[in-house]
Amino acid sequence: MITVMVEQACPFARESRMRLREVDEGEGRVTLVMEDNPSNLNAFGLVHAGAICGLAETAGGMAVMRHLDPRKVMVLNTVLNIRFVHPPRGELRCTARVGEGEALALLEEFEREGRADKAMDLKVFDAAGTLVAQATFRLVRTPEEYLEYLGG
Repeated sequence: MITVMVEQACPFARESRMRLREVDEGEGRVTLVMEDNPSNLNAFGLVHAGAICGLAETAGGMAVMRHLDPRKVMVLNTVLNIRFVHPPRGELRCTARVGEGEALALLEEFEREGRADKAMDLKVFDAAGTLVAQATFRLVRTPEEYLEYLGG
């Protein structure tokens, strides 16, 4: 499901050339890469900050989504803070982790409160150095109008 959502169903991820690199069920890790893509560059030949934000947001969202039924619950980014450490070039990689216990707690909170937030530390790496991002995601009931995007 994650591969389809990233590589086919999400036009932004597809056009940015994001690919699912790894899903580690035991550790709850999801790793996405964003290929070296000229359309992701800024005027200085560096990966655009917006593309980096998109990669971090997508990786974090997919780490949560792998535990959910997207026909019932969707994940929205509510807070995204990024600290840029080094000028980014080339292919980027971001790993996000949400373990089974964390997912169960999120779902319980969601059922009780009608929403649930998940903060996570995300690190985006490139060949030259490390970029760090932190994002908070919110689970909300999937509105009927969005089901058509899921093919159902």
